[in-house]
Amino acid sequence: MKPCLKISDNSKITVLTNPKRHVHALRQLKHYLPNCQLQTIDIKENSTVKNDGALKIWLIDSSSEVIPPLATSQEISQLTEGGFILRSNSLRENPEILIAGGDLAGTIYAVNELGLNHIKPGDKTLHIPVLDIAQTPALPHRFFWTWDHSTNWHLNQNGLQEIGFANPYMKPADGYLKDYCKLIDFMSLHRLNGITIYGFLRDSHGGIEAAQELCRYAKERGVRILPGVGINCYGGIYWEGGHKYNLSTWLKKHPELRAQFNQPKEFTLPEFAKLHLHETSYLDAACPSKPQNIDYHVEAIQWLTETFEIGGINFETGDYGTCQCAECSARRSTDAQWSLKDMADVYPRLFAAARNIRPDLWLVCEAYWDNMLDLKALAPLAELPNDAIYQFCINRSYWKKLKTELSHEHVKSLPRSTNIVRTHMGSQWQHERYELVAPQFADMMSLSRTTGLRGANIFGEASAFNTVNEINYMAFARFAYDANLTWPEFVNKDLSALLGGAEAAKLYLELLTVENSKTKLQRAIEEAREAANGQTGQIHQRWTWLQNRLYQKLDSAV
Repeated sequence: MKPCLKISDNSKITVLTNPKRHVHALRQLKHYLPNCQLQTIDIKENSTVKNDGALKIWLIDSSSEVIPPLATSQEISQLTEGGFILRSNSLRENPEILIAGGDLAGTIYAVNELGLNHIKPGDKTLHIPVLDIAQTPALPHRFFWTWDHSTNWHLNQNGLQEIGFANPYMKPADGYLKDYCKLIDFMSLHRLNGITIYGFLRDSHGGIEAAQELCRYAKERGVRILPGVGINCYGGIYWEGGHKYNLSTWLKKHPELRAQFNQPKEFTLPEFAKLHLHETSYLDAACPSKPQNIDYHVEAIQWLTETFEIGGINFETGDYGTCQCAECSARRSTDAQWSLKDMADVYPRLFAAARNIRPDLWLVCEAYWDNMLDLKALAPLAELPNDAIYQFCINRSYWKKLKTELSHEHVKSLPRSTNIVRTHMGSQWQHERYELVAPQFADMMSLSRTTGLRGANIFGEASAFNTVNEINYMAFARFAYDANLTWPEFVNKDLSALLGGAEAAKLYLELLTVENSKTKLQRAIEEAREAANGQTGQIHQRWTWLQNRLYQKLDSAV
């Protein structure tokens, strides 16, 4: 039997930390040690504690100036973002535990690792084994992508929307924070470190104040907020409202700076019917060749980075057409849905403006979809800064091509060095908002690691209350973080804990993908009902959700 520390429920524990910086890590530690007496000492003011036999926990990250006795300064300094050390001594006369992260997020991950996997309750005691764990994320960028209007995590409210990208916000004003705080809690727990939000700023859900509160909430939990901003498109920096950095407000004052389109605005995806877009101010567009527009966006980006504690920015230049005025036509010859040349011409100044205020921002540049293997088409990216993150979106049909043709050599030959993928799989845009795509996410993360990509971004709009989304998200998170994870291990450990055992997990996955026939669906409903019998709590709820989902499919089956 491995040696372990046994402490009574009401034991005194001293926590040495920076209490202001590690407020959420402390909150989680108290959650896992609910009856213990936690005494917090500010490590910046006093790192000397008498050896009285009580358990001491060092809760730090790489920014700490004090190096605990259970690690060297080199070990702490070499921790990456999201990485951590979880270590204890013999846990006898003067027991100590070290919780050290490469950053704030890494420290939170370490606390959750301790509480979820190593603190075992006993008869009025807690059992903590001797530990020596070091973990590093396989992919440094593990993002969710969202629109505010179709992000539904607080489900008990009116105005939920399932699809769209130019929608009004129909929920109550406080729904924005209710949705995203639930989502951020899930991300922090599952080691996801960034979230793109289109509609980050909108008057109808609280404007500046609500967005500032959301940034504070996310930063405390180790999740970077990346506002989605449209440059010359998609509402600009302030998606909807009377603010001066809303693009429609700007163009009403300066109509001569509008983009000129030779054909109706439209939006086309390979697996989705063509959408002809109605006239709306949401899709106003400015000409990228007009220097006044670039100056305006530089000023807006400066305001954004000064006003909010953001962790990055997700940039787009629009995917519903390109300006065809004389200046733009002379500068580049394309009438496609987007233009990489426009990006190369306008982004450098914007990136510089953002980094001048917040040097540590993750600047994500949308490179649009199904073009990652086409080096000729991607050539304009070579004109852009190399320290940004270049995001290539892929659809289901392109994934089939990518997983057979993408290589480490090809990724090395891409114009810029930090590249990630974003996929429409698992979203409404592939008719998969409530379908199982966890195996594809697992394969995608494995391919990303082996080819040298640096991360991935998936849709995170549908609540994990829907069990299939919970499974999809967990597969993405686990395979993006753990380079050694296999699919059987994921099913037998992670899904087993959710669904009542390994065999139950395998059955659940089978029933999620049952053929769309009335006979087979009726049989599947009976199997799900039988599996739910005897289960309680969240496991029962997950099996009940599956029954409801199967009934939905049965209603339209042939």
